[in-house]
Amino acid sequence: MDFGHKTFWESLVKKRAEVERFLYYVETRAYQLILQAQNALWVLDRDPDAHESGDCSGYGDETLSRDVSFHSIESDRGAAIDDPLEVVLREKSVEFLEKIRSRLARYCAPSGSKYHDERLEVIYAYVRRAIFTEPALMFLSQSYDSVMALLSDDNLDLVTLEKIWNAVKTLCVHDIRDAVDDVLRVNGEGDYVMVLGGKVFKEASGEEWPLHVWGHMMAIYPCYSCLRTTCKTVDEVIAMTRFALFSETALSQSYMKYEYGFDGAKELILAGFIPSDIPLSSPRHSIICTDSGSQSFGPVWEETKRNLSLYGSLSLNDAKAQAFVNGCIRHPDLMVMLRKGADGRVIRSRPVVWTSRKRHARSRSALASVSWEKTRDVVRCEDDDLEEAQPSGYDHEKIADCLMVVLVDGGEGNMGDFVHKLVEIWCQVYHVKDKKELYSALETPFVEAGELEQCTSDQHEDTLNVMSAYESLWGTPPPPWLVENPNRFRLATDSF
Repeated sequence: MDFGHKTFWESLVKKRAEVERFLYYVETRAYQLILQAQNALWVLDRDPDAHESGDCSGYGDETLSRDVSFHSIESDRGAAIDDPLEVVLREKSVEFLEKIRSRLARYCAPSGSKYHDERLEVIYAYVRRAIFTEPALMFLSQSYDSVMALLSDDNLDLVTLEKIWNAVKTLCVHDIRDAVDDVLRVNGEGDYVMVLGGKVFKEASGEEWPLHVWGHMMAIYPCYSCLRTTCKTVDEVIAMTRFALFSETALSQSYMKYEYGFDGAKELILAGFIPSDIPLSSPRHSIICTDSGSQSFGPVWEETKRNLSLYGSLSLNDAKAQAFVNGCIRHPDLMVMLRKGADGRVIRSRPVVWTSRKRHARSRSALASVSWEKTRDVVRCEDDDLEEAQPSGYDHEKIADCLMVVLVDGGEGNMGDFVHKLVEIWCQVYHVKDKKELYSALETPFVEAGELEQCTSDQHEDTLNVMSAYESLWGTPPPPWLVENPNRFRLATDSF
């Protein structure tokens, strides 16, 4: 590139930057006027970094390969040739448009679900949440009366489609919750801004959700750890976890779990006990010989007895939770320490709730003559340990307003036996004979209320569901690449 061409190129870059700054100013000013006209300038005060943003949705961002026919132009000799620039721009536009449409189609509920239409409204609210904080998109939205009108427009340019795609895919889990709340709130009062024919509210309603609503959240954001950060109460943690277990929704469990490999753990959690963890068993009893050092003569035998312990939380609003704790207190193998809420007093079922203790003697045979009750080498549960029982919730903060319990098993057996004992106590609370009947007793009320829908569809039916969802949503058959590889775009959830 010679000096003249370089100077010309630099002047073009400078002019482009000036035009972009002018456009940004125009879009921002138009954005402000739109908000001002709706008395919604509060939107400008929102902190975009108030919550962590990350794509834990489990949905990929691959470049889509497909066979697309583009318009061509004619050469001087009449031969049809492709304009390379038009081809690239058109191809990228189609790519972003199909990414948007495919992702939204995956969020749909199965067509036979009674909540199919409600899910669609949530999807629309989700898109509005993506649009309303972006000046250029908010300005563009004034030309459309609905979400579907905007996304069905095949004439959107590449820059606009890329902005919509980036806005949609970067919404955090708290935005998803707000979108669900926009749709399902009973109380329609409060500050809001109209976007694409729907209301985007300034504040969440704080209303209690029916159980099935968590299915909408999981369809869009299938990450258990992330969903937990939207829960402000232990009752919400319990409800969300129950739905995940009842519906068998496959959620990512990055650092918080709701599935454990112990028989009965599922029923234990469904009943309302949210464990901080259910660890593998460690040896409960050991005897070792140690060198006592120069202070005394000969070896010292040390016997250690360890108990298994579980830290967990229950609802303060569930009478059966208190009945469960009372059952644990009455159990001969169990020791209990509990506190009701952050300001409650600590209650112990025994004067000392201990997790391990040691006794020492000069010979192995002499250990039996040393009373366990008289040993002072004891690790006991302290009041502060109850903080470990508090569940993690909103923005990773601990939820202190709950029934915190530390359960210690001083009997025999491993962790599986410990879990079994707790399930038996829940069976007594619900007046059933085994965990199968307990599961039924817990599930039946939600099924009868219509909050849970049973789905027995196989993978082939799931594939037909996503194809049907795409065609129903966009009024056109899915593109060939989706038909050829439908598993990449299966419905987010297949049951309620």
